[in-house]
Amino acid sequence: MFDYIHCEKKLPLTKEIKKAFPGTDWSKESFQTKSLDNTMASYNISKSGKLTVLKIEGEYVRTMSEEKEEKVRKQKKWCWPYKFVESSRKHESVEYTGVIDFYYYSEDPAGNTWDLEFAATFIKGKLSNIVLSSGNIITTAEENEASEKRWKEKHDAYEKHPWTKTKKILNKITFRYWSTFWQNLSNIIGKTSESLSKLKFWIIRNMY
Repeated sequence: MFDYIHCEKKLPLTKEIKKAFPGTDWSKESFQTKSLDNTMASYNISKSGKLTVLKIEGEYVRTMSEEKEEKVRKQKKWCWPYKFVESSRKHESVEYTGVIDFYYYSEDPAGNTWDLEFAATFIKGKLSNIVLSSGNIITTAEENEASEKRWKEKHDAYEKHPWTKTKKILNKITFRYWSTFWQNLSNIIGKTSESLSKLKFWIIRNMY
């Protein structure tokens, strides 16, 4: 888990990074950080250096009757019978003191993958300093292309394998009961294995 962070403050980018990402409005980009609560919250660093967090209030409202929900679940289909109805949203100040590390992984127009990491120091929610702690190409365009080619070859080989084709036929003629049976059997084996493992440790703790 992590949190999102947007930075309206000008970032300390090198000439190389600016050249690699021409025309990028960095204030609109979404970074990630593990320095805060890691609850998928959205933080913002304003142009003046103020740290805020987006607070959204509302409630979950049922959009499906209990009878229909039960019917869907009996069909072993996933469903979420609620939707979140937002009532308000606002940015609240965060009185944070310390360093927030936030990062950005992305491909430039040439196809190279970059790792950009920044360290922002705050005193009671006010930015005092921000530095570029890492700004490197981690995989080149050629490496990314070769990796994608290997993945495609592996995927194509899997799709062409006789057993893959056989499973598709079995699923079709059994209305997917073939996969469902083996999935359920796998779940049963997993739960049985877990229970036996717990029994093993109970015996070790209590019967030796």
